[in-house]
Amino acid sequence: MADEANLQLESALSTLLSITEKSGNLSKNLKKDFVDSVSTLRYIFVNLKNSAGEQMAKMSLLESQVKKTKAELKESRVVNISAR
Repeated sequence: MADEANLQLESALSTLLSITEKSGNLSKNLKKDFVDSVSTLRYIFVNLKNSAGEQMAKMSLLESQVKKTKAELKESRVVNISAR
């Protein structure tokens, strides 16, 4: 699904750039603004994607730590019950 979203985003941004290049009525300043804005959007989305990936990795690590801790807790309860 993420790959599909990336493709859709890239397609939309490419379409904006294409429209900008094809339009003869836009001033050079406006065309530059479009190109700069598309560049900024790409930069923002790349950073968001990287941040999301980092957060997912952290969540995965925490989930494995919770799982390990639960197993240790369960084992310690069994040992405590056996010791009685």
